[in-house]
Amino acid sequence: MTTPEMMKSRLIEFRSRLYGKHDLSAVDDFVHPEFRSHNGLLKPGLDAYKAFARSFHEGLPDMRPDMYQILVEGDRIVAFTNWQGTHSGPFRGMAPTGRNVSFETADLYRLQDGLLIEHWDIVDRLAASIGLGLVSEMVTNRPVGPDAR
Repeated sequence: MTTPEMMKSRLIEFRSRLYGKHDLSAVDDFVHPEFRSHNGLLKPGLDAYKAFARSFHEGLPDMRPDMYQILVEGDRIVAFTNWQGTHSGPFRGMAPTGRNVSFETADLYRLQDGLLIEHWDIVDRLAASIGLGLVSEMVTNRPVGPDAR
């Protein structure tokens, strides 16, 4: 029987190996062959997962996940993560900018046979886009909201 603590430990090890050590074999060890994500950037299958991770290894080679909260219920595990790295290589068609990138995600995984088989996520794409220099950060000294004049 897999306990919640074992599930948390395995997710930490998976992300540490895959993103911290750039060890693509972590996908083979932790992801089910029939893996499917509901994120349009992550296609089905192990090779697609490896290609997705490789794009981060190349574009943000020092990127690290800081999982500040992990919750487990039944066959589901949720990780709230802050990702930080430097855009020092080509990434999704963009030349390196040298900019620091920081964004957060909430990832929900379903496990089958102890492996990640299904994935949903919410990504703070605005923060990532600002970090990559795709969007200017809005700075204002004016009050905002319904009572602002």
